[in-house]
Amino acid sequence: MLRKISVVAVVAVLVFLVGSPLARAEGTTCANPTVIVPDGRITTSSIAAGGIFFFRITSRVGSSYSAEFHNVLGAAVQTPGTLSVFSDPGTCAAAVTTTNAAGTDPGDLNGNRVTFTATTTGTVFSLNNTSGGTLTYSFTVSDTTMFSPGWSTNGTYDSFYSFLNTTGATLTGTLTLYNTLGTQVGMTNFTINSNSTASTNTSALATVRNTTGTAKFTHNGPPGAILAEAAIANFTLSTPYFQGVKFQPARESTH
Repeated sequence: MLRKISVVAVVAVLVFLVGSPLARAEGTTCANPTVIVPDGRITTSSIAAGGIFFFRITSRVGSSYSAEFHNVLGAAVQTPGTLSVFSDPGTCAAAVTTTNAAGTDPGDLNGNRVTFTATTTGTVFSLNNTSGGTLTYSFTVSDTTMFSPGWSTNGTYDSFYSFLNTTGATLTGTLTLYNTLGTQVGMTNFTINSNSTASTNTSALATVRNTTGTAKFTHNGPPGAILAEAAIANFTLSTPYFQGVKFQPARESTH
């Protein structure tokens, strides 16, 4: 009998915890936010009128991100609330400089989409519903940083890069080169017009010779905004050498 009562009690506690609104509610303070994994996964929830929810990601300094909060059931043009971004978990006093990408294709008239480059290892988002009613929304954060596993300036070889802006908005981006020890050895910034490309190479960047390494590209567009091509080539040989190299995002989803 004692064993039966014990099992019933445990089941009752579990039902209470699962069914309790407190067990499923988003974080309502900066110090106790809901944790999001910035890999493009989508979660749906609801926010009451006047509610303020807080969300946090573990961010990497220098990486670029896209965060989107979408009004799922909005029949009219209405975002799910006011979205703010902070670089100081626990206090939410240091605002992050963001780019409004809601209108960048694929546009979202019923959503807040912002992009930014992280300056700390923790980034917090707050969503404030001032619509006057309860809203059902989805939220997702993607790390849009793009990576390339190799470049070379050995001998008379150089590496070449081209970045296509697939959107209708003007975007900015940064290409950073690292040697095999992970030390930065080169960097350049781009402004890429809509439906246009920006290109460069290790010779134009005056990259140190006889070196190899990896590359990174960050930008202020949403997931899928940039299509990148990279190659290691030598055009001084009697038969020119050309080797394509990957340059792609590793932690984003275009849904």
